Amino acid sequence: MIETNYDFDSGYHDGTLVEQDALAFLGAFKSVSDVPERYYLPNFSAEMDAESAWEHYCTEELAGLSEHQRKYVYGKAWREWKAFCAEHGIHSALADPADVEAHLEEQYQEVNTLKTVHDARFRPLFRWYRWMQFRTDYPHRYNPVVMAVLLDGTTHDIWKTRFYDRKTTPTKDD
Repeated sequence: MIETNYDFDSGYHDGTLVEQDALAFLGAFKSVSDVPERYYLPNFSAEMDAESAWEHYCTEELAGLSEHQRKYVYGKAWREWKAFCAEHGIHSALADPADVEAHLEEQYQEVNTLKTVHDARFRPLFRWYRWMQFRTDYPHRYNPVVMAVLLDGTTHDIWKTRFYDRKTTPTKDD
């Protein structure tokens, strides 16, 4: 069936399949410049406690994972992200896409395989931000981890790995 109301000049389907997939994940705000000032994440730094948000996420979302996954995959990803943010003066729950890109680039330089960086660093961060985005008790209206894909750097390459490894029917864990 052909969608007769589709606006071909919208540019929505411009770019590679990887970019289109990231754009589809993003929803209404495709870049930080699209985000209204009142929803811009750094505006919430005074009232947002990243440590508390991470603990809440772990309690609600990671309870079903093995202790190994919680401690050595998600826990390690959190510690690496927290250390990076502290070193660069970034609020770990309110990052900018460029901050995420810089962190994942640094992780890639250390690990040197996109699949490992995806599974051990990208996925925990992506899922945490996605979880906050869909909860009313957090100010997140967009996911800076997915926005970082559109910066065409390491995060783009990680998403490409994710995109091409994805099963035909994505599951909750994809």
